[in-house]
Amino acid sequence: MIKMAWKFLVAMIIHQWAKWRGYEIFTPPGPLQYRDQQCHLCEENEEGQCRICKCLTLSKTLMALEDCPQGFWHRVWLKSGRDS
Repeated sequence: MIKMAWKFLVAMIIHQWAKWRGYEIFTPPGPLQYRDQQCHLCEENEEGQCRICKCLTLSKTLMALEDCPQGFWHRVWLKSGRDS
């Protein structure tokens, strides 16, 4: 439980830093569809939860700077189109 909370905290810090630097924090539709498809087909997906990292696959695929522990998909670093 502590390990999961620590991973969540680190992920939130990384996403806040990226947002501050002008990066998108949500996965664009194309990569999101690919991520969902890969998670759906993965044998480590158990009713929407990854057995390896214990994350909910829906939330993990939505966050652009997350990556798959199996290496099926990676982080998406995409600069935001709006001016900061």
